[in-house]
This record gives sequence, C-alpha cells and structure tokens, in this order.
Amino acid sequence: MSASFASLLRQPWWAGPNLFAAGLFCLVTAQFFGQKFLAVGQGLVFLSILATFRERGFASLEPGRWGASAKCLAAFLFVSFLSIVGNLALVERPVAHLTMLRTFVLFLLVLAMPALVGRNLGVPWRRDSLVLAWLVPLGLALLFGTAAAAGAVPGFGPAEGAKTVRISGFYGQVMSFAYTLQFSVLLLAILVFQPDLWRRVTRLPYAVAVGALIAAGAGLYFTHTRGAALGVVAGLVVHGAMRSRRLLAAVVAVALAAGLFAWIDGSRLVRRDASADLRAGHWRAAALAALERPVLGWGYRNFQLHSAELKERYGFEKEVSWVGGQRQAPSHLERHAHNNYLETFASTGAFGGIAFLAFCWCWVGECRRSRYGAVFAPLAAAFLVSGLFENTFFDGEPLNAILLAWLFSQWILRLEREAPGRVTPPAPA
Repeated sequence: MSASFASLLRQPWWAGPNLFAAGLFCLVTAQFFGQKFLAVGQGLVFLSILATFRERGFASLEPGRWGASAKCLAAFLFVSFLSIVGNLALVERPVAHLTMLRTFVLFLLVLAMPALVGRNLGVPWRRDSLVLAWLVPLGLALLFGTAAAAGAVPGFGPAEGAKTVRISGFYGQVMSFAYTLQFSVLLLAILVFQPDLWRRVTRLPYAVAVGALIAAGAGLYFTHTRGAALGVVAGLVVHGAMRSRRLLAAVVAVALAAGLFAWIDGSRLVRRDASADLRAGHWRAAALAALERPVLGWGYRNFQLHSAELKERYGFEKEVSWVGGQRQAPSHLERHAHNNYLETFASTGAFGGIAFLAFCWCWVGECRRSRYGAVFAPLAAAFLVSGLFENTFFDGEPLNAILLAWLFSQWILRLEREAPGRVTPPAPA
C-alpha cells in the first residue's frame, strides 16, 4: 500500500480533500448526467471548502497563487455581480441571478485552496475513477440519445416534423449536449494521438480511448451542431500545429474528408438553413443592447429576458419558431446572444466584456507556455471558436466543462512552477 493511499485512508470522510474528491467526481459526471449531478458536485465542493477553512482558517486561502487568467476571471465575477446590483430595476429576480455566479466562485476558491487537492490527483485509483466518471456517463448519454432519436424511448423521441434528427444525451438540449461533447471529442483525439500520455493519466486500456473517440465523434456528428464541430476542428488544427507538420497535414486531410462526407450526406453541418438568419438577428440585438447600456450592461444573464422588447423597439423583422413540429405565428423571440463575446458585453457591459476577453487571452497565453500546451491550448481554442456561435460561458453543462479544463490546466501550470521535476512533458510526435 502506497504512503499516499494510506494517508488518504487515515483521513475521515468529511475531511476537506475527501469531500473535494467526491465533489470533483460528481462535477466530471455532470458533463453528461446533467444539472442534478452538477448541483450535488457543487454542494460537495462547497462543503469541502468549509471543512478546509474550518481546519486551517484564513491560512487555507492562497489567492496569491492565482495566475493571470484566474485574476481576470475574478474581475469578470466582480463586474457580473455589479451588473446585477446596478440593474435592480431591470432584473426581476436578482437573487436568482446572483446564485448563477456560484460556479465561478467555487472554481476560484478551489484554485485558491491548494490544501483541497492534497495528494488526490497523485493517487492512481483516483485518477482512474475520474476517467471513468468522464467516459461512462459519456457512453450512456450517447446510447440514450441514439435510442431517443430512433424513437425507442417514450417521451424522448424526435420533434414531430423535424427535418433533421439530432441526438441530445440525457438532458434533451441539443446545444448544451453538443457544446459539452466537443471538449470530450477533442481531448480523446489528443489522448489517442499520444498513447504515452493516456498511460500516464490512467491505467485503463488504451483501446478504451480509441473506442470512446469513435463513439464520441459519431455522436457529435449526429448532433448536427456546426459551432461545436468547428470548435473541434479548430482545436485539432492547433494541436497539430503545436506537435508536428505531419500531424497537422493529417488533421487537415481528415477535416476535409469529414466535410466532404457531410456534404454528400446532406448534413445540416454544411447546409445553410433558417437558423443562420435567426442567429444573425440575435447577434444584432445583443450588439444594440451593449451600445444602449455600455457601462454595466443589462445585468448578468439578463439580456435574454429583454431581447424580445429590444427587437420590437428597433423594428426587427418578426421571427418564426417551431414547437412540437408546429410552426408558430411570427413574433419577436426572447433569446440569448448565441455568442459568448456579444453576451458578455450585452449582459455585463464594457468592463465585463473586457474582463472576459482578458481571461481568454491570458488562458491561451498560459497554455502556450506550459509543457502540456499541446493538450490545453486546443481546448482553449475550441472554447474561443465555438463561443462565436453559442453562449457556452453562460450555460450550466458547457460552462462546467470549460472551467474543469481551465482548472486542470491551472493545476498543471502550478505544478510546473513549483515542482518542475514532477511534471513530465508528452513525448514528441
């Protein structure tokens, strides 16, 4: 029995590191099991923070270890808080909007509490458990989504009259599922490209990674979600460019072949439809909203609730929507910006938008400087590109996946700074 494993056994189950390990496990499963697991995971992480604070007091907090991206994220959190408090006349349920900020608070506190992590990630069986918490829900979500799309699950069949059948996992929201799935597809591809890295992460057979990549890639295709597919392509191009010209050429060739297959298949991925015009309307509304209230915006997560009145006030053409396969009467739809960048400026104003852009810039810079940059930079690239088409930074499951990737990158960066001899870079291609 290893010393680290023995030390974990000696800790009571309510100790901060043990509660955090359980919370992290639930947050990883929540990527595909949805909001209930996300709530449980966040609750356990919150309890782990309280337990650690009770044991160590203020000495447990070390915000000085935050990197530049963490400081920018904290600035975005602060401005988002001000955008709610400063727009109380516009925000109907300010308490509900404030609670939506809890995800940022928890992740920042976790990063400021090194004692929470302890030796958790250094224990092989705990790393294995996290990989299983990632891949088992992913596989089950793909199976369920496929069965539902085929009409084999009562109450979860495809919408009547839908032109394209799209799988959506357990939580029935195609966009949330696809934009979460993109990060798994990308990370699995990177691990398949680097078998040595897979073996350093987990003791599970390498064949598991290959099978999971095939299943996840097929699942992403059948979500027919263009922004998520572009995010994967962007991430793979970045990974190939950082590894070798040969790999970059292979990535480009596979991307072109996949695009050709989608065109022959008549997939929505390469076919323009009415949703493109709808999205352009949402972008225009968000841009006008940001110009109307440039300082604090309309309040964090509050632009959507005022989007319909903005479109009507500016004379937008009424939009057509479908419910249960039935065409609805044209109206001004209440929608978010479908764009991370426009949403941040519309919801939190110029200061929030600048803080968000600074977070993106700093995270990419940190990834590039890491010896594991070829792993983390592609994930950041996928986030930046797919964020042009969807509010991934404001949606529960995608945001959880994004911040998990960011958190793991920050842990690796810290380990590289403080104990460089313990971090082994991936082998060259």
